[in-house]
Amino acid sequence: MNDIKAFSIVSSEFVSPLFPSKGEDVKLSVAFSSAPDAVFIKYDTDMGLVFMKEMEKDGKVNGAVKFSQTVPVTTDGEKFRWFFVFFKDNKSYYVGKKGITRYTPGQSDRFSIIPSLEAPEWVASSTCYQIFPDRFCNGDPRIGAKEGEYEFDGGSVTTPKWTDEPKDWNESRCCDFYNGDLKGIEEKADYLSDLGITAVYLNPIFSSKSVHRYDTVDFSHIDEKLGGDEALVRMVETLHKKGIRVILDISINHTGLDAIWLKKAREDKNSDEHDFYYFNEDGSVACWQDVKTLPQLRYSSSLLRNYMFRNDDSIMKKFLLPPFDIDAWRLDVAPEVGRRGEDQLCKDVWREVRTEMHKVKKDVYLVGEDWDDTAPYMDGDIWDGTMNYYGAGRPLRSWMGQRDRFLSEGTGHSAGEEEPWNGEEESEGLMEALNSVSDQNVFFQMNLFDSHDTPRLHNDKAIFDRDIYKGVVMALYMLPGMPNLYYGDEVLLEGKLGSNEGARYPMEWRDEYQDKDMLSFYSAMGEARKEEWLGFSSYSVMPLDEKAFAILRFVEGKALVSVINRGDSREVSLPQFLLPSKKISVVVGDGKVTRECDSFRIILKDKESLLIRLEN
Repeated sequence: MNDIKAFSIVSSEFVSPLFPSKGEDVKLSVAFSSAPDAVFIKYDTDMGLVFMKEMEKDGKVNGAVKFSQTVPVTTDGEKFRWFFVFFKDNKSYYVGKKGITRYTPGQSDRFSIIPSLEAPEWVASSTCYQIFPDRFCNGDPRIGAKEGEYEFDGGSVTTPKWTDEPKDWNESRCCDFYNGDLKGIEEKADYLSDLGITAVYLNPIFSSKSVHRYDTVDFSHIDEKLGGDEALVRMVETLHKKGIRVILDISINHTGLDAIWLKKAREDKNSDEHDFYYFNEDGSVACWQDVKTLPQLRYSSSLLRNYMFRNDDSIMKKFLLPPFDIDAWRLDVAPEVGRRGEDQLCKDVWREVRTEMHKVKKDVYLVGEDWDDTAPYMDGDIWDGTMNYYGAGRPLRSWMGQRDRFLSEGTGHSAGEEEPWNGEEESEGLMEALNSVSDQNVFFQMNLFDSHDTPRLHNDKAIFDRDIYKGVVMALYMLPGMPNLYYGDEVLLEGKLGSNEGARYPMEWRDEYQDKDMLSFYSAMGEARKEEWLGFSSYSVMPLDEKAFAILRFVEGKALVSVINRGDSREVSLPQFLLPSKKISVVVGDGKVTRECDSFRIILKDKESLLIRLEN
């Protein structure tokens, strides 16, 4: 092949428009390091055939020769797929998601788009901040839980001091209220904005008995301990003025034992609410995963669907509409909703949820909680994205040398150590996850490595290294999609391994206890993500050597490159293919970068990662 290189991807640079309607013409492109003898595109049609059309030279993208062709999007109700063919020196080659091959790419390796996809385009350029409301900030001391106010699940309400360490579950029973509230979040709007945050994700805030509030008592109202309905209205208004969107967490899978629906169901077996739940042979309510405080909801009930998401005044529509006006729903235990025994209604429920929510807001964001490969739910008719443990958190933790959550004791709460992934393994792991989901949905993934359900990575003292950790954060911010920062990570908030409670310490607001160096680093990464072109830009992940890999984001004339390093001081080489090279600057880090022929020479310091800006 004379070492010819080829590249294409579903991005603003290679697919225009990126979200076409059925019947619309779309310009599809591929780039080469040097021009082949001829280039063709093979694409789907509504007849089920694959047409082949010759492509024309279309200028260059950062020095690479670009070929383009405009074709009609004719498929309806399914993906529109294509791949490229080129000839060089009397040989034929193909270009698909795996790069150049001599064989025809299979369906999963072809580029694809979903015609007429209603997409929350704001997500791609957002930076999110997850807040566990009880532990973030107390803004109104007049409200909140009161010591001994009630008993729940074998415990009694306690109100520790903000500086007290949370007790384990067997002592607290999730009744230890630090009384963070919505007013407190509102008061920290400037803090969030200065950190580069443009979206916040709040764990549940509906009326509940526990600290985590996944045991909802009444979906129709905000917990008075957090300030009630009016506090949410004021908070959303304040955050929106700052350009910060709001994502609320909802678990339509279950309620709490004290739920108003369950009380009616128990009082009257002939009530509508009785059909909302599953009941065991002994008359007891059936609970999700046998967690006795979380009775599972039954979606074979049409009336339950009406109340939850169908009706104009349904719960999920109510909070999208004024005066609440939230922007998105995070969907708790999403792959398990509607599943019990013969009822296997999960996809059916979520498809209907999506249809109903889009009647209210076309750009509503629906992000599911799923810890595994979510490809079956990411074909444009169910979720927009997922909490991307599979494609971000799990491989990035492996880069640090932490054993995968599902290979560790306590489902990851007691993390184990193992040999860290090398540069090639990390690149392959990240790209495998990116290639798994629908190409457009890559930009709507909620990328994260910490959350309320997993130990904070920096609290794993056995593997924590400040400089390597910064590289992990840099990678998180550079992956396509929306990075999600768990509150307190930016100041290295204290915590411990062993249980969920260890990841839910109260936010540290005292200057002397905050890690200002890490706070500055997170702020710098937040600032870098403000580049207007970044959201739907092209991307690539490539190994540089055993202990370094790079994440590339680029459009014509501009690029950001993160070099993620956990090795000693040394030089690495980055190919120049598809990258501009006239202006080179290091945005984050102290290393040096120079251009040498068709590559960049990068001088790395010990364990230091770099963020590099390239321009033509």
